[in-house]
Amino acid sequence: MHERVRGYTDAVLEGVGTDIGEVAGQLQAFSALLASSEDLRGVLVSPNVPAPARRAIVEELLSGKASPVVVALLRFAVQDGAGADYQADVAGIAASAAAKRDGKVVLEDWQLGRRAASERLDGYATALLGALDERQLGQVEDDLFRFVQIVEGDEAGLQAVLSTNELNGATRRTIVLELLSGRTTGEVTRMAAYAARWGRPRDYSVHLRGLIERVAGEANRRVADVRAAVELSDDERARLAAALSRFTGYQVAVRVTPQPDLLGGFVASVGDTVVDASLRRRLEEAQGLLFAPSPLPGAQARRPDEH
Repeated sequence: MHERVRGYTDAVLEGVGTDIGEVAGQLQAFSALLASSEDLRGVLVSPNVPAPARRAIVEELLSGKASPVVVALLRFAVQDGAGADYQADVAGIAASAAAKRDGKVVLEDWQLGRRAASERLDGYATALLGALDERQLGQVEDDLFRFVQIVEGDEAGLQAVLSTNELNGATRRTIVLELLSGRTTGEVTRMAAYAARWGRPRDYSVHLRGLIERVAGEANRRVADVRAAVELSDDERARLAAALSRFTGYQVAVRVTPQPDLLGGFVASVGDTVVDASLRRRLEEAQGLLFAPSPLPGAQARRPDEH
């Protein structure tokens, strides 16, 4: 199963309660139909059929015949997957639902690499964020940012625990669930715990910050990760956000982390764009000019044609 499809499936099935038997049965039926019908399989796995057309076919086939959960899972897989692997993705989704129905726990102890974990987490986040409005997305974004600051600011405690290879992913997930449950939104708790479960321990902060970007993207914004010498007032944040929006061409949400060693000013990162307006940077530039080697007295520059 593709990683994004796997992440999306995990999130959706987490929310299925007593209907899991019906959901699993319908998924298994569709998987069997896909395996037995060469014509249907040929259309849904063909790279020559655009993804929107394949999605429309799946929706028409299932309309009025399958539960909304089944439609959402099969529609996401046919639109987001690689086409040729749709049959394998559907079989994987059906197997996951059947395992949940039967109360089976699949023991997977390995850690995904950064790219694979990011893709799986992105699929998981897609399932959770799609139904949220702008206000709710803002709350999720704020809470995720506060949590990553807590993790990164507690190097000897929380960060050390969540970054160690001595604990398996399931244990790290449980720690995050216990830490956040009841203290933030369900979406934040679930995404932070899922990231702890599947990503490598040393990548945990990276995945949390990736989630912040993902939430901002859902609201059509970019996140500016700002390191400032002092905490900024609301007015300063607003003016900085407006300036960065003009500079980058995107609507920018500012997230500030105090960093006193900058001495003054700030360093802002928006994606691959870095704006360094710190006092430390200006001092380093001044030092470079002050201590630059000067020409010897009486020395004159020569033209290239002079020998």
